[in-house]
Amino acid sequence: MSELRFLKPLKNSRAFSLLKNDFGKGLGHAYMVVSPDDNAVDEFFSLVAMAIFCETHEPCGACAECRKILNGNNGDVFHLNEKRDKIKVEDLQNFLSGVNVKPIGERKLYFVHRADLMNAQSQNKLLKTFEEPPADVTIFLGVSNEASMLDTVKSRARTIYLDTFDEHTVFETLLSLGIDASTCSIAAACSEGQLGKALKIANSPDYAELYRSALNLLKFLNRSSDIASLDSGVIAQRDVNAFLDVLSIILRDMLVAKEDEDLVLQKHIATEISALAENYSRHALADILLAVNAARRKLSLNVNPAATVDSLLFTILEERHKWKQ
Repeated sequence: MSELRFLKPLKNSRAFSLLKNDFGKGLGHAYMVVSPDDNAVDEFFSLVAMAIFCETHEPCGACAECRKILNGNNGDVFHLNEKRDKIKVEDLQNFLSGVNVKPIGERKLYFVHRADLMNAQSQNKLLKTFEEPPADVTIFLGVSNEASMLDTVKSRARTIYLDTFDEHTVFETLLSLGIDASTCSIAAACSEGQLGKALKIANSPDYAELYRSALNLLKFLNRSSDIASLDSGVIAQRDVNAFLDVLSIILRDMLVAKEDEDLVLQKHIATEISALAENYSRHALADILLAVNAARRKLSLNVNPAATVDSLLFTILEERHKWKQ
């Protein structure tokens, strides 16, 4: 990792602010950073290490100490499971083997990526270090699924929840990476406030295709005879759940456009969204959004995707005509 892509939003995050407060009064021996955004947690770990070792005590990213962190050359910083695999007891044992060795500088930092992939045996091994922590060591656990962590581990670590970010922040972050505005807009709207997810979406041509397919569905679904062809197009998508996510965003924008086009999230196609919204009443859009959420629940319960999509399209058509303006 030669640069932090999410440096600005992470530096301004509430999570980082909470940690900075501890820098002054004394860093704790263990922290659990919780977020489903693995990529953001990885960068957050680097940000924390930079802040602790930076010559200015700010994560500038430019000084010699910050460059050591970014290039993996600091002898007091250790990482485990950066590939996010299952963590075996022997992996953890090897990782912590030098925990009682004095640091080169003033403190050693141990970062465990996706610590929730440790089984109970591995977590109990970690617990021994938590119970008798060396004074000059701090361990950070990155956790996606908090429920997978033993209560005994959680009780000995300070929990910090990594922020989810508003769509404007996500949009501006992606834009600063040289990504075009229309792609940034789609990615920000689909990201659920997660920087890593947004970047993944922005780098995937599939989402732009999904977005256009969802728009066409709402545009060309006019009668029951249209369902067969549109139905097959949705089922052919590699990720039907992602398609439903995008469809929800468009429907939400259509509902907002009824009040004020300036509030539409997808600025680059706001006019198109407003024109499409003219064909649907507010009641219809609200009911269709509920139907999309119901379709998501069905898919999560392994209901047949073809039957689920077929039912959704009939509902969209029915609601559109039932509430026809």
